[in-house]
Amino acid sequence: MDLIDLEILRMLRKNARANLGTIGDQLGVSKATVSRRISRLEDDGYVNAYTMQVNTGKLGLMRALIGLQVVGSPLSTVIDELKKFPGIQYAYKVFGDHSLICEVYASSVDSLYDLIQDKIVNIPNVQRVEVDILIERIPINEDAIFDLALPLAESEGSRD
Repeated sequence: MDLIDLEILRMLRKNARANLGTIGDQLGVSKATVSRRISRLEDDGYVNAYTMQVNTGKLGLMRALIGLQVVGSPLSTVIDELKKFPGIQYAYKVFGDHSLICEVYASSVDSLYDLIQDKIVNIPNVQRVEVDILIERIPINEDAIFDLALPLAESEGSRD
């Protein structure tokens, strides 16, 4: 990982469909160099996936975070139960006030309430449930991961 690799990642974060030639031109390297570097970044595990962002509001959906405190049961057992509910996109294992935080989509506050009251609170050993409905995503520093990785890239130097 060097500064060019970091800049390639930064550019792909902004547009995962960016043309390799355009990236190369902006960085002063060849399209082949960009291609090789991206392949290496993928092979080395720096790139997990290429994604897109969907405007969930246009789909008529709201997004919420649901924090669960699990006591007396392996998290894997609770996660297996959560997999039964199609509105739950992700469950995150966390340290802090909760054992798990779920990222959830719902078509209304009522459907979110039903998911929590009829399903989630009935999972054995789920002791506490807290909900935060997400209103707006406000970018603060979308390049934070790259800014924090910069000292690592500078210390490793350049490799092609």
